[in-house]
Amino acid sequence: MRPRVLIAVCAWIASLACANAVDLAPTFASASVGDLLTWDVRGPADGWLSCDVERCPLIEFTAPDTAIVRRRAFLTQPHQVDAAVAAGPEFTATGERGLQVRHVARVAGTHRWRLLSPDSSATLAVGEIEVAASALPPGPIRISPHNPRLLAFADGTPFIPIGPNIAWTLPPDRPGRFETYFAALAAAGGNHARVWCASWCGQIESDRPDDYRLDHAWLLDQMFASARRHGIRVTLVLDNHHDFVYGKSCPYGGDFAARVTTFLARSPGPQYARRLKYLFARYGADDQVMAWELFNELDMACAVRQIAGDWAKGAAALVAQLDQDHRLRTISWAGSDIGVVARQPGIDLVQLRGYVLEFVGGPSLFRADTTDGIGLLAAGAAAAHAIGRPFCFSEVGYQGAETDNPGNDGDPDGLLMRQQLWSGFLLGGYGAGMNWWWDVYIDHQGLWDAHRGLSACVRLIDWRETGLAPLTPNQGHDLRVLGWLGPTQALIWPHHRADTWHAHLVGKRPRVAFDRAMSFGLSGMRPDLAVTIETRDLVSGALQATVDASTDATGKVRLTLPSGAVDTVLIVKAK
Repeated sequence: MRPRVLIAVCAWIASLACANAVDLAPTFASASVGDLLTWDVRGPADGWLSCDVERCPLIEFTAPDTAIVRRRAFLTQPHQVDAAVAAGPEFTATGERGLQVRHVARVAGTHRWRLLSPDSSATLAVGEIEVAASALPPGPIRISPHNPRLLAFADGTPFIPIGPNIAWTLPPDRPGRFETYFAALAAAGGNHARVWCASWCGQIESDRPDDYRLDHAWLLDQMFASARRHGIRVTLVLDNHHDFVYGKSCPYGGDFAARVTTFLARSPGPQYARRLKYLFARYGADDQVMAWELFNELDMACAVRQIAGDWAKGAAALVAQLDQDHRLRTISWAGSDIGVVARQPGIDLVQLRGYVLEFVGGPSLFRADTTDGIGLLAAGAAAAHAIGRPFCFSEVGYQGAETDNPGNDGDPDGLLMRQQLWSGFLLGGYGAGMNWWWDVYIDHQGLWDAHRGLSACVRLIDWRETGLAPLTPNQGHDLRVLGWLGPTQALIWPHHRADTWHAHLVGKRPRVAFDRAMSFGLSGMRPDLAVTIETRDLVSGALQATVDASTDATGKVRLTLPSGAVDTVLIVKAK
């Protein structure tokens, strides 16, 4: 018996020595609530260095309030940009592959952690960190508890997303371009962008199943780091119709039919689940993620509505199961029958399109309603209201191509962009209308400041107010009034209905405005309420005039659009 006991003791000592060689090394010097915290896994076993996070160790975090969260480590590799490469694989590895783990602390105090074996059967190392309190609103972003049309941080602090698509960047120096765009957006008051995981920028999948492109995963790290520096929240698009149709970094079958069968299965398969697990291990703890967009324009990938709807339901359920941070989920759709995916269980946000088709050619039938960029969005907003979930116009602007877009070329001052940015929100969206052309238009023409006015004005409204709701656009009068109205406040945009991009840019007429002051009544506020009415510039948000007024016994207040006004908003606030 003694030899067996000796062997057992020696094996136990050897395993303990091996375990003691494994540890977590923080990459941060201090920690606060809401920070994205990253550790290096020191001394990993060779078998852990896998794209499959189920083969990587678990780290169990216990908060001061005894809440327990387990995070998987993930495979990573440092890279750098080879700026001399104008296209293709411009990222160069600068170190060995290793493992990291990420976490976000939700409460201040002492947090304990345990490094566990992949099957969680053994504790390999233990430690703790001190987390300081933070004055910033805590994540994740949710549907607002105060208003089901809007979004808010976990403590109910309102969040109104304002920003365009910044879907990808191109060589050279993709991270540097993300930094440039995010910095310019933040300087203009923007706080949100929509970014794709595309085969040419940020898609971790390669052409081989489960062989992830760590250089593009590193690129996403740089994108998120830049977004964090500038306070930009991101809707991250996990898949897109282009890559699916053409089989680019989409290893789910050798041809389109096979991909429909394999990828768009009613219950997404294990290969898709493994990618989600890696994505959530690497990016899931990052509060810069506002929402996961499971697929861009799913109907452009598969026109069979039954297949698309079934996949949306199954994919949303799988994401809900795997994403322990419970971030918002959405799928975008190109057609008008958005309800195919938007009504599916597990889809939180509705995404709409609002492109002007005037310059794309083809039958005039498809261009009938494009001369009014605001009216174009109104029809989509009405359909979205019927679905009953928060919605956003996540792609708007002139339809065209990067190198051939007569609409963008003819609108260097961004008239349509501003009108759709504002109307996308004032028609009841959870955020601003999001222009598509971030690089060849917004950045090229220096139009980032178009976001400034809306950003300034939304900060003047208390979006927690019960009863705050979008106005139904009035019909039958040249004065069209859009806005949000509550019992004690309102954000109102009155304008001449004929003041359109088409009249000004195609018709070559001056901006249309009323030649006299226009007075109109606004009903629905608290009766006999003393208010202040501010007139502000739509473009900059600058205050132009202030008057005192009051609502009558029925809750109606009289507002006035000044003579000649073309870009004017009114803010009504109780004294």
